[in-house]
Amino acid sequence: MGNASRRPRRPLSSREVNARIGELRRQRIASRDAPEDLDAPVDPDIRVTTRFPHHKLELIVDGEGVSWTSVVDFQQQIGSQTVRMGGIAGVGTRGDCRFQGYGRRVMENSLRWMRREGFDTAMLYGIPAYYPKFGYAQAFPSIEFSLAVRDAERAVPNGFRFVSFARRHLGAVLRMYARNSAGRTGFTLRDPRHWRPFRKGVHYGTEAVCKVALDARERPVGYWVRDSSAASATVIEVGFATRAVFPDALRAAARRAVRQRVERIKLLVPEDDAFADFCKPFGLSQQTTWRPDGGGQVRMIRIRNALRKVAPLLASRLDGTGCLTLRTNLDDVGLTWADGRLSIGERLPTGPVARMPQWALAQLLYGYRTARALVADGTLAASRPAVGILERLFPLAPHYQYLVDHF
Repeated sequence: MGNASRRPRRPLSSREVNARIGELRRQRIASRDAPEDLDAPVDPDIRVTTRFPHHKLELIVDGEGVSWTSVVDFQQQIGSQTVRMGGIAGVGTRGDCRFQGYGRRVMENSLRWMRREGFDTAMLYGIPAYYPKFGYAQAFPSIEFSLAVRDAERAVPNGFRFVSFARRHLGAVLRMYARNSAGRTGFTLRDPRHWRPFRKGVHYGTEAVCKVALDARERPVGYWVRDSSAASATVIEVGFATRAVFPDALRAAARRAVRQRVERIKLLVPEDDAFADFCKPFGLSQQTTWRPDGGGQVRMIRIRNALRKVAPLLASRLDGTGCLTLRTNLDDVGLTWADGRLSIGERLPTGPVARMPQWALAQLLYGYRTARALVADGTLAASRPAVGILERLFPLAPHYQYLVDHF
């Protein structure tokens, strides 16, 4: 192993490390739009160990692991279709090895590795001023509903009995989740072979507590999930086989809030959530935050693969015949459509062209921004006909990933 891989003899002091971290977090870093070559070989100093669905990538220097991340293997919904998404988690560097470029090597190699292994997109929940330089951009807003406990107490329950979640309820809960999330964007497919039920709350320091609603025949017909923290009354998921369970779930949340002596119930659920819709007559407030940096971020890994997988959905948004070339800093892609079918291939020799960085296409794919907005801020260069096509292909749409599925 060459000298370039060796650690410097003098590690940074804690004060130096904290000063540099503070400086970085005060910066605003634009998402990368320079050309990318993700087909370059993976660094031989990167060691990959897999315990599916987790793939750990670790940089080895002088026989020791100095920096690492994990790629969690997900199938993620884009409307009625799914893509293979790599969830970036557990990014870290040894304290005595920080600010030596090791974290950058791991992150850059994670992109090459995901490309090689056939991932379509990647997603992470990250700190500000770090991940944009690896081509990640904001794509998930933060949604928070709330209502007064005294108003929630007006809900008239229908007599369902709630019990603590147990493994015997898993099949019914997963069926409700799949039915409730069908056709929606951002949701993770919960594979019963690997999914760890309700493993976390709002943060990794709190747990998720799930209560299952049983009908008169003791059949699971709904569930609600709350954060375990005693400092707030926070609901983080509600699933149902019948909407008749909603009044019971709201009253149950209100009873817990009274015991906690808090005045408002928070709902951290999708903006198009059925339970939130039920709560509107009780005086529901909503706050949506679009971060300038940090939080839920996405990027493309294999653009053609991703678009081929969602082609049936995109085709349903088009009519007639036509073509469009997408030119990005990662891949160029040609789209042609006729008779309700969309084909994805190489760059086309003629026809309208749209130029944008890959992360802007990711924002379009997830329904986070419109083509017109990207034109307005200079991110997208396209003719008026091309912009019109992109507006039809990629409309704004609610998208969400439940907190219990964060990685």
